[in-house]
Order: sequence, then structure tokens, then C-alpha cells
Amino acid sequence: MDRLLLKFMKNNIKHKVLIFTIILIAAFLRFYNLSSVPPHLTPDEASLGYNAYSILKTGKDEYGHIMPLIFKSFGDYKPGLYVYLTVPFVYLFGLNEFSVRAPAAFFGVICVYLIYLLVKELFKRERLALISSFLFAIVPWGIYFSRGAWEVNISLCLTLFGIYFFLRFLEKPKNLLLSAFFFALTLLAYQGAKLSTSIVLILLVVFNFKNVVKAPKKYLISSFLLGLFISLPIFISLFSGKAGRLNVFSVFSHGRPKEYLENQLNQGNEKVGDISYYLFHSEIYNFARGIFGRWFNHFSARFLFFEGDWSNPRHSAPSSGVLTLMDSILYILGLIALFKAKLNKNKLFIISWLILACLPAILSRDQVHAVRSLNMLIPLVITLSLGFEYLINIKIKPKKSVLLIFGGLYLLSYLYFLDAYFVHLPVHDSKYWEYGYKQIVEVVTPIQNQYKTIKVQQSYAQPYIYFLFYQKYDPAKYQKQAILKESEYGDVGQVERLDNIYFAPIDWTKNRGETETLFVADPIRIPAEDSMDLSMFKIISEIKYLNKRDIAFRIIEIK
Repeated sequence: MDRLLLKFMKNNIKHKVLIFTIILIAAFLRFYNLSSVPPHLTPDEASLGYNAYSILKTGKDEYGHIMPLIFKSFGDYKPGLYVYLTVPFVYLFGLNEFSVRAPAAFFGVICVYLIYLLVKELFKRERLALISSFLFAIVPWGIYFSRGAWEVNISLCLTLFGIYFFLRFLEKPKNLLLSAFFFALTLLAYQGAKLSTSIVLILLVVFNFKNVVKAPKKYLISSFLLGLFISLPIFISLFSGKAGRLNVFSVFSHGRPKEYLENQLNQGNEKVGDISYYLFHSEIYNFARGIFGRWFNHFSARFLFFEGDWSNPRHSAPSSGVLTLMDSILYILGLIALFKAKLNKNKLFIISWLILACLPAILSRDQVHAVRSLNMLIPLVITLSLGFEYLINIKIKPKKSVLLIFGGLYLLSYLYFLDAYFVHLPVHDSKYWEYGYKQIVEVVTPIQNQYKTIKVQQSYAQPYIYFLFYQKYDPAKYQKQAILKESEYGDVGQVERLDNIYFAPIDWTKNRGETETLFVADPIRIPAEDSMDLSMFKIISEIKYLNKRDIAFRIIEIK
């Protein structure tokens, strides 16, 4: 008996050391060089950071609303949990890139431990739980969205909390309150959680229906009311004009133009109402074809292993998938492991979640979208872990040699990703991260008072937010002048002025005659060949992308 107890204690200590080591690896991969990789803040990151700064200083958002739960952002509306999570980091470290991204990195590390607990709860296998946490710690997809101010990463972490406490509720009913609390918080963290969280909840209830209906009614009712109370502001926002961009990005808002359809029908001498119309040309068929095409895209080798989110270069490293190339082998082995043994409710939950997790992405207009489909990562990592365990247990000769070869190839594959992300992404993809706006602020701020008028090229990169962020502009002062020109299309709007800085389209054929004015624009708007006359123009700065070749912005004074 003493020997068994001693063995158990040794194993327990060993497992704690392993999970602690894995968490340290996860923290290093998420916090290393966080301020400069990715190479620049996106407008959304700068907005989240400045609003956190505004809340810290005044208790109001940039538009003067007191402690809102939903923040207006460029005309869009965002659940505000990320902003409030950022406030303590801004307080401790100041308003900078690290403070804005640190909440996502921190919650990304927490996810590593949560998936360990979740897999242990689902499969009752310590080794599989450790494998899952390790793979989640290093998986590219998880690293991408832990190293930027991505609200979806907070939602993912809260979803893991919700699932874990739901599974614990099956043994201790009071845990259902915690599950409801965390699931409801996902809606305050990320706009797309309304669908992604619903998918998870429905699957959990379906596969645990017998246990749910047997649960004490007081916990069921109180949990429902708690979840409803927390998420009520989000549901109210759906009916108060704060969900406009849902219509903009929904696939159902982008039907075929009438002229295009008529041209298609005329080519085959067909018309609306014919059998051939319903078989090949109807709008239902068109949407179904697009939706299924997007679904298959998210399971394609191109997305998973080779190219990543090709519709949105910010969402993956250059020439890299959301998983590593060698994960393809683990993925295949994991699917074999899932279906080889008898299917139980937990395996069915993982399979169903994997199939449905990309639904928020495939209902949008993008061909693939690594943000909206991020919930796929959890069932994917569990599948990879099952594949890893299957590889360890497989009976082949010589087994050690096979494992060593696989380990070596996996290491090379992972080093390729690290090189692509930490070395090549800043250089090759800096233009996708709006690189140059911070540098504009650094050049313009010291000389801003020397000019009556400064004109900065207007764009949907929202240049005003970078001036607010990097100048640490007094929120109380800005709240008095915050005016957003709304978009007539229901999409994001634009700010046109901040003190003596005007954000406007630049037409150099007209603007080049405006003397004593400072202009900031890209080299297309201010062409070098038409602005090199030093008697007329003074070149203040030329800001280059990190490839040190292409010019991002030119800053020129007209004498």
C-alpha cells in the first residue's frame, strides 16, 4: 500500500512539473517580443487600448458614454469586456502595445491549463491531457490570436471555462452556475460568440440531456437567469441599431446582382420558375453552394497546413497554415483514433463541435476566416492529441526510429513556423498591419504646432485613432470633440478632424498648391516625381515598411 501511495505521489509531482513547464513554454511563445510582433497595432487594437485609457482616466469611452458595456468603434459596436480587461494593464504599464496585447496573451496561457483540465475531464487520461495542453501551447493558430488584441481569444478562454464547469456540473450541480456565468461572459467579450457559444451549449445539452433533465431545478433556473442577466445587454443591442455590421458581413447580404442572374438565364434560354432555374440558378442553391464551399475551405489542406487564412493575411504567418505541416499526420491519426474505438457522448461532442465550429465563419462573406472559426481550434487540438497518443501506442517496428524521425520532422516543421512568424511576418507583412501610422505620429507630434493645417490621408485604417493612442491624447478633451462621420452603408465610419489635423482624401493635383501646409500620404497620393522640387516642397520624412524598400508614407511641407 505504501509503495502504491509513493508511486502515486511521484507521478502526481511529475505531472505537475510537466504542466508547469508547458505553461512556461506557452507564456514564452505568447509574451516574447509582444510589443513588436506583430509589427504594428491594428486600428481595432489602438481603439481598444485608447478606450481602456479613457475609462481609466475619466470613467467614459471616447464618445463620453459612462462605463458602457458595448463600445462604439468606428461606427461598429463591440462588446466591452476586452476594454475593461485592458484597463489594469494600462494602469501598470502605460498606454502602449504591450498593455493592449497582454490580456489576450495572458488568457492564451490560461487556455493551455484549461484544455488540460477539459481533456482530463472528458477522457480521464492524464497523458492525453498533458499532450493536449502541450499541443495547444505551441499550435500556430493559438499563438496568432494570443499575440494581438483579439477579443475572440478571450471568448475562447471563457468557452473553455464554461465547458469545464458544465462537465463538472454533471457531478456537482452547483457548478452549473459557474458554467452559465462564463458562457454568458463570452457574449460580452466577442460579437461572434452569440453563434459560437450557442453551438457549444446546444451540443453539451444534447449529448448530456439525461443528466441535464435530472439536475435540481433550482440550479437549472438560477443558472438560466444568471446567464440571461449577464448577456441581456448584448441581446438588447441587437434590437437597438448596434448590430449593423452583422448585415454587412453576412453572406445573406451579398446576393447576386439582378443583371448577373438575368445574363446567366439568357445564356441557356431559361427563366425564373423553370425546373432548371431551381436546380442550377436559384438564390437558395447559390447560398447553399457558397456556404458548403466555405465549410470545405476550413477543412482544406490549404487553410490548415499550407497557406492559412488567405482571405485575411493578418490572421496567419507567411506561407504557413494555422497548423504546422506535420500536424497533418497527427490529424489523420487522430480521426482514426476518434472513430476506431466505440463512440461515446464525449467523442460525439468533439466530432460534432469540430464539424460545426466554423459555422460563424462560413455564414460570412469571406472564403475563410481564422478569427470567426477559432473555436475549431479546441476540437482540432484534441484530435491532434488523440493522433499523437495513437502514434505513441501504435505497434510498429522499429518503433523508436519511427518516433525519432517523426519528432525530428515535427521540430523542423515547427522551426519553419517560428521563422515565418517571428522573422518573416514583420518584414513581409508589415503593410497588412498598417505599419507607418505610429511613425507618422512620432514625426508629426513634435512639429504639430508649427502648422496651421496638417492634412493626413483619410482611410479605413482610421488614422485619427493612432494620434489619440500614441499622443496619449487627453480623453476628457477628445470626448468634447468626438464626431464620427457615419457610413451610409452601415459599415465603419471615419473621423475627419483632430485639432489642426484634418483627415481627408489627398488629391495631389489640387493639394500641391496649398502653401504652409503639412501633408501626410502614401506615395500614390504624393508621387515622388511630382514633389521633389526643393524650392516648393520640403520632404520631412519618408516612412518605409520593414522590408526597408517600399515607402509607406511621405510627409511633405509645401512652402
